[in-house]
Amino acid sequence: MTDFTDKLKLWLRWKTRSVGHLMMKEPQPGKWVFIVGCYNSGTTLLHKLLSAHPAIGSMPNEGQFYTDQLPRGADYDLPRLWALKPELFYLDENSRPDIDVNKLKRDWAWFYNDVHRPVLIEKTILNAARTRWLQTVFPNSYFISLFRNGYAVAEGIQRKEKHGINIAAQQWAVSNEILLNDLPHLKHHHELSYENLVSDPVIELKKITRFLQIEELPDAVFNSEFNIHKVASSIRDMNKDSLARLKGEDIQIVNEVAGPVLDRLAYPRL
Repeated sequence: MTDFTDKLKLWLRWKTRSVGHLMMKEPQPGKWVFIVGCYNSGTTLLHKLLSAHPAIGSMPNEGQFYTDQLPRGADYDLPRLWALKPELFYLDENSRPDIDVNKLKRDWAWFYNDVHRPVLIEKTILNAARTRWLQTVFPNSYFISLFRNGYAVAEGIQRKEKHGINIAAQQWAVSNEILLNDLPHLKHHHELSYENLVSDPVIELKKITRFLQIEELPDAVFNSEFNIHKVASSIRDMNKDSLARLKGEDIQIVNEVAGPVLDRLAYPRL
């Protein structure tokens, strides 16, 4: 499907949803699956791979863009930088946010490619701050967390978003620290690294399909090119290119800002 067709389809859904929204029922999949991780950590790639599975329903983009029920970083002038003020977004099982969960699910129902599939996946980066709350309000919720080398992530955020390397490193460190602290509270959780995903995607996706108790993805999926942030590429490790772009002072700043989390995730210091 072309980008134009995708955009037209989404526009038509937005135009028609006001008419039938009240009649739309909340999806009731066998499993809700949330992909969580920091920006630039491979979550889009993982989402595209899982979206190719016939048992999995998916949306074209992050679910936050298809509802007015979830706060976004941009709402607070924090584009791709929500972790600079995590207190604005963090939720756990004791939180009582002003969010209509039933409306949220109905909003999303309009944008899933097939809302009746047994597994529905969702990828909103800010969900790293609300996994425990999501587990409370989404029955049968499963979480897949993805971690990537902090030096590479910080370089990517700096390059793509023009943020300073110190702010980019803070985004990586804080968002991953929150996620790591909350993982022990999750009943169904699978953890993987970007590095393992791109080095052996077949093996890593087999682990995920076993975790979700569904059939394996066909091998042909892994030979495809994927459009990641408007760049078409096969599955390959982008860390080397990112690390090569870092200057000595950049590395020093990442170490100062994110050092403890690098150690916690066992990424060697540069």
